[in-house]
Amino acid sequence: MYLRRKHVHELMTSAPFGRRLGVLAALLVVGMLAAGAATGLPGMAVDDQPSGDEILDRVETRYDTADTLSGTATVTVENETASSTATVSFAAKQPKKVAYTVEKAGTTYEAGSNGSVVWAVGENRSYAREIPTEADLDASEASGDREGLPSEASQYDSLTDPAATSNVTATLVETTEVDGESAYVVDIEPTDDAATVAGTLWVATEDSRLLQATATDGTNATTVQVTETQFNVSIHDSTFEPPADRVSVTTTETYDSVESVQSATELSVPTYDDGEFTEATVISRADGQAVVQQYAVDNDTVSVITARGGAMPFDQPDDATTVTIDGRSATAVERNDRAVVFWTADGVTTAVAVEGTIEDATAAAATL
Repeated sequence: MYLRRKHVHELMTSAPFGRRLGVLAALLVVGMLAAGAATGLPGMAVDDQPSGDEILDRVETRYDTADTLSGTATVTVENETASSTATVSFAAKQPKKVAYTVEKAGTTYEAGSNGSVVWAVGENRSYAREIPTEADLDASEASGDREGLPSEASQYDSLTDPAATSNVTATLVETTEVDGESAYVVDIEPTDDAATVAGTLWVATEDSRLLQATATDGTNATTVQVTETQFNVSIHDSTFEPPADRVSVTTTETYDSVESVQSATELSVPTYDDGEFTEATVISRADGQAVVQQYAVDNDTVSVITARGGAMPFDQPDDATTVTIDGRSATAVERNDRAVVFWTADGVTTAVAVEGTIEDATAAAATL
């Protein structure tokens, strides 16, 4: 990972491999740091030494020209009352592959991307989702509907571009030793008064490897010690694949007509004739499938959801009530000016969600 002088969070984003390595850098330097202002270190740079900006440029070049990268780091986060330590193993490969394993308090978490699927495996929750294509992201950007992107798009954004927009300054503070290696100590501070991103880096003078980083947000202080870094070693592609025995890939496809979405699924898709169909999304995974249709009604949207298996589970919330729709018992929930009614028959769950009350949702469901 490297740090650009203009974007301390935007690690290796200028090239395809750089964008992916930004995941590792964000994890090891920023993401796990809860980055904030670090205390300055005493000392002055010697005139014939490189500037802080030059050191960061060297780090950028060192990491950006590597075909593969792997290593381990120890991350410690502490405040006045608690301390937590995790061991992180990471790997990256040109052009868009990354994986890392976090071991903390006896629990192991894994995450990564093979370039087309982003995935994570935790103690109690796992997922794998297709990454939106650049065309998908560009189309959403052009339509001004970025916030309407599926959650996996937002996750992909944060993985591949975990950058703060504020500029930073890099200052060489001194040269010291870290575990017997000569290291530049570089202080990173934001130039934007509203920004909180800052920190201190220890960079190997011999080959521009990141050896250590510290940061604080005023409450939590974090130290990252990079215990091993290897460049251009052989890493098998299977390292970056989602573990098939623990996670299934979720795929999404969007359709612009009822006919096209019906032909794409074996589920029987009901229609809502009191509204104008706008689009439908088919969500598929190994244990089930769901179809989410959107209908425009005046200035509101009615959602009709059909699901089988675990693709779209509907839990029984504590505040649920029971309603009757065409003689069928259904569950209804209302909160935050929205309401949903749903029922299950022959293993298929149908739901109708509206902007309004339970009565509105019940009335809409009765017209399917």
